[in-house]
Amino acid sequence: MPYRTSRAMTEHKAEMRAALLAAAQALFATQGYANTTMQQIVTKAGTSIGNCYFYFPDKAAILMALFEGQMQEIGQTVDAAIAATPTGGGQLAVAVYMGVVVILAQPEVARIVLIEINQPALRERAMEFFVDRARRFFRVNGEFVRGIDAELAAQAWQGALFQVMLTALAGNLPNSADEIGRFMARWNLQALGLSTDVVEAAMKTLDTNRSARD
Repeated sequence: MPYRTSRAMTEHKAEMRAALLAAAQALFATQGYANTTMQQIVTKAGTSIGNCYFYFPDKAAILMALFEGQMQEIGQTVDAAIAATPTGGGQLAVAVYMGVVVILAQPEVARIVLIEINQPALRERAMEFFVDRARRFFRVNGEFVRGIDAELAAQAWQGALFQVMLTALAGNLPNSADEIGRFMARWNLQALGLSTDVVEAAMKTLDTNRSARD
């Protein structure tokens, strides 16, 4: 008879995995990735090294899981925000703004992945995640890139955002997350060659969206 995992066991595994991730994130935030050991993580999570290896083979795998979870959270938050926004330039402005403020609201994991550790594969994965979102948005809303190479637009759109976010995560920008989000929303809309009227209307939509959330 094939082994079947009970519902209780499935829930227990999910809870333990979540506990390990929460413990790792808290330790990474307070003492840094390099200074955090697997033993510290499992002790904080209330488990053992042997049990931890059932979920994650090493510290890098835990970091990857944290970062993937953060990217999914960002995507879900942005999708929810643009779903409540009328179709048009306002959706682009809201998407950029929300992506910025969500990352900067909980910067610890992104800072580790993009700045503290030298793992090009993680940086490339992060960049491709956001480029693909822009790529799909332009594919559906082709009017915003009419006469422009959509692939180049997606790469340039996220390239500018990526560089600004790296600088902000490094603590080298004095601006608030709101200021950075608004600036990048306007900057990227202008980079697409949209008219001043369209850009201003999009920014007004962004302000309305922010007021509704507040």
